Amino acid sequence: MKEAVLGQRQIFGMLRKSLEKRVIQRYEQTRNAAEIVEAAVALLIRDALSVADFSFMFPEIIREIYLTAKPNDCLRRHCVYFQNYFSDEEEWQTVIHRLFKNKEEYHEFTKETCLYRELLEKKARETAEKSDFQFDLVSIFKDTNGKRYTWTLRDTKRVSRGLEGETAEVLEILTTLTIFQAAGVRRFAEYVKFKSVLSSIDAWHEADPEEQEESPALESPEDKQQISVRTEQKELTSKSSNERINQKPLDQGTADQADKLHSLLENLPLNEGSARSFANNPIATKSPHIKKTAENPQESQTSNRRPDKAEEHSKQVPEKKSWEYTIKKLLGKV
Repeated sequence: MKEAVLGQRQIFGMLRKSLEKRVIQRYEQTRNAAEIVEAAVALLIRDALSVADFSFMFPEIIREIYLTAKPNDCLRRHCVYFQNYFSDEEEWQTVIHRLFKNKEEYHEFTKETCLYRELLEKKARETAEKSDFQFDLVSIFKDTNGKRYTWTLRDTKRVSRGLEGETAEVLEILTTLTIFQAAGVRRFAEYVKFKSVLSSIDAWHEADPEEQEESPALESPEDKQQISVRTEQKELTSKSSNERINQKPLDQGTADQADKLHSLLENLPLNEGSARSFANNPIATKSPHIKKTAENPQESQTSNRRPDKAEEHSKQVPEKKSWEYTIKKLLGKV
């Protein structure tokens, strides 16, 4: 059978019916009387502070423990919390005689516990006021190593003005328990402070089906990222178009040089036909790629006969040197 876990999360988080079933299962597995008794004390604390009812939990097991289990200090220290679990005074006296040697020992063990019992009964009798808010107790404790940690008890009663000290005293009862541990370190070793936090749904709305079709739901993070990428692409495209539109015209010096090149290329032999088309676009004269085509016009010329390489080279070299020299001269570079 799987072990029934009974820790802080279960004791302060489970609903009454499920929790009571869990405690019974836990005791049947472990027969650990001290653990069950301290869990019952923790539930008395939860009952005193919470809106829900956690009073008089698993009375049969409590009665069985105090009437049959081997006495120990844990049972002695917390016995007075469960006096009303026994039907009459005679049965209660039987418990006292099993746990204590005499009345002096009884009073010594239960002096502080009797005060806590009165406080728990008083707070348990308080009824939660009707409210649209939910109240949570957020408290800070120290463990046995002195490290602070935060613990929250959900759905608690509203703390009345001037009675904050009583709530703090109820929380201090947790420091008398030893069952709550984390990595071998006992929790609730020292109470520090608490605050009552309220929360509620202030407003709520859901669109009609027709409205939802017209107005799609909020984009997921992935959708938002795709939209952002598309927006950036549109901005880049727009910027590139604007740059082309707003491109500055050639200055006067560049225009004069282009006119000279145009006039020169008009007088070139026919095998420089591709250069003429190059000269028709003055702006293109600034492109290194097109300039290379102008310098090597034979590369773009098509012919039905592939000339001999030696013949082609002998024709190109003189012509190329001649018009390159002319261009440099016109540009003032010679």
